[in-house]
Amino acid sequence: MHKKEKTKSYRNNLLAASCHAAQGLCFNRLAALILLLLSVLVSLPAAAQDTPSLTDKQIILNFRDVPLGDVLDYLSEQAGLIVVSDVAMDTRVTIISKNPLSIDEAVSLIDTVLKDSYLAAVRTQRTLRIVSIEQARYMNLPVSSGSDPAAVVGGDNVITHIIPIRYANAVNLREDLSSLLPDYAVLSANEASNSLIITDTSANVKRLIEIVRAVDTQMSSVADVRVFHLVYADAEDTADLVNRVFEQEQARSTNRDSTNPFQRMMNFGRGGSSPRDSSRGSNGGQSTGNTNVRITAAADRSSNSVVISAPNDTMDVIAEIIKELDSNPESEQMIFVYTLKNAQAPNIKKVLNNLFEELKDLKNQASGRNNNVGRGSSSSRSAGSDLSEDFYVEADADTNSLLIMTSQKNYAKIEPVLDELDKIVPQVLIKVLIAEVTTSDGLDLGTEFSVLNMRSSGGETLFGTEFLPDNMNGFMTRTLEGDLDFTIRALQEIGDLNVLSRPYILTSNNQKATITVGQEVPFVTDTRVTETGQTINSISYEDIGIILEVTPTINNESLVIMDVKPEISTMTGETVLISDNVEAAVYAKRSTNSRVAVANGQTIVIGGLMQDKDTDTIEKVPLLGDIPLLGLLFQRNRTKTEKTELLIFLTPLVAQSGEDLENISNQESSRSKILNDPQKYPSLQEHMNNMQSPVETH
Repeated sequence: MHKKEKTKSYRNNLLAASCHAAQGLCFNRLAALILLLLSVLVSLPAAAQDTPSLTDKQIILNFRDVPLGDVLDYLSEQAGLIVVSDVAMDTRVTIISKNPLSIDEAVSLIDTVLKDSYLAAVRTQRTLRIVSIEQARYMNLPVSSGSDPAAVVGGDNVITHIIPIRYANAVNLREDLSSLLPDYAVLSANEASNSLIITDTSANVKRLIEIVRAVDTQMSSVADVRVFHLVYADAEDTADLVNRVFEQEQARSTNRDSTNPFQRMMNFGRGGSSPRDSSRGSNGGQSTGNTNVRITAAADRSSNSVVISAPNDTMDVIAEIIKELDSNPESEQMIFVYTLKNAQAPNIKKVLNNLFEELKDLKNQASGRNNNVGRGSSSSRSAGSDLSEDFYVEADADTNSLLIMTSQKNYAKIEPVLDELDKIVPQVLIKVLIAEVTTSDGLDLGTEFSVLNMRSSGGETLFGTEFLPDNMNGFMTRTLEGDLDFTIRALQEIGDLNVLSRPYILTSNNQKATITVGQEVPFVTDTRVTETGQTINSISYEDIGIILEVTPTINNESLVIMDVKPEISTMTGETVLISDNVEAAVYAKRSTNSRVAVANGQTIVIGGLMQDKDTDTIEKVPLLGDIPLLGLLFQRNRTKTEKTELLIFLTPLVAQSGEDLENISNQESSRSKILNDPQKYPSLQEHMNNMQSPVETH
């Protein structure tokens, strides 16, 4: 029978007894009234049982992206808690709980949500105070003690716990273990009681107790404790490996082998004697006083760290072993072969070596400024610090390949760079037309005469913007306003047009191309007379004629920037005496440098180089002019002046792919039919057939 039913039965029995007493003592109504009042008082506790207590009430928290203040208002309303907050409550949170929670569970869940904002909920009876985690350390927190981690329930509520230390030194432990705690936690040591006092979340407190319990061994007073933060290795696997190795070694009799087992492993790994052989010699300088000290390792999963307790003479060896265990698994040196499709292997090798030399210098400078390592931390390499280390590249010109020796991780980083450097380089087909325009003195030839300043017979402007060269030398560079064929026909109307050459040249982006229209002539560079009187001349050959160097650069706006360097050299007919009986011809040379930016397919023309030629002619009356002496009256002498100007037309055509180049070739082949005298000029089809390989590029 339930307590409530027992109470009602007791009340009914009491009422029946009261009535019986009243019948027996009807004359005493006052006594009956007193008994009735007593029965009412007895029934009051039963009524109180109908109201549930605060600890028994359950609530459901189900919120999606709502302000934290709204959640706390709901908790206050449902749980009857008084919420006090000194911090901003505008943080938006999501809490989903399908099952009902007790008040304590709800407060613990709120604590977990607050932790992300570095806040904490401190509960004192019905008051729930929201403060920062730093403030919570100094408030009325629950205090517990003990060295059993099972006694602490892990959660996000902030508590203060006292950990008694049996063997180790509490002050040293505090220094060694402080790096495992978050910034807001407080870890202090009480030297008098040899205990640690920690204020942190209960989950972190539980974790610290587990670590302390593992390192607080009987011989830890003569041992050192270090914390190793791992980068690549797993903390639990590393700790388990250390424990198993030393448990196996310490289970054997070590009287005949005083050398540390890890030291023997290290000696063997470095090419030294085997562990069996090392036991036959001396102890190698290792102290034998601490051979009975137990070596323990504990893992901290949250920070991926290992806490080692070991003798001082063994700790350095363990640290070196952990460094090897924590090495990057991808740091092993390998040889990779990267076959280039477009770029030249020697050029890419030079670029990579220069790049990594610069990176290495910068890293050395940075390491000199930041050369400080914290106590007990592992010296494992970070994930991205060795890109400039252990990198060697060699070029194989025969296969146009790069041989790269580095780690797998480094190669994975450099491979996208190689892909970018090996992209198809755009090519530029440059159409060149070299022509002479000869005009007679029937035209008005001023001091600024040039066909580049003239108009066609219809009044159209043939040439546009002028580019100023680096040195004038009489050259002028302008853009072509209309079609090249139209311009040629217009120039034929102005004077006699003679096309000297119409070559095509194909070059890659940013590569120099050279066009030479002329001949090689010998030059006497040195002369000497032997003992026998024989004169020996040193001869060299140079190109004479029209030499044109063009370096095109394609920018992101589809403009072609061309560095143009034309050079024209001719024989003057004069000679100079350079030694006895040796004369050298004199040549006239004119050149200029100019940089122009034109659109794809736009033509520029270089002109301004003119030559005057005077021709004496005799005009006479037929028959009468042939009479001796008298014929002079029927004839006259006339000097005819002709001015010849050399014009160089350049038209860049950009080909981003092989298909573009084929289309350009077909278009130019069809345009070749407009040539007036195809036998006079080099075959255009011959140029088209050779377009797949650059012509004399540098």
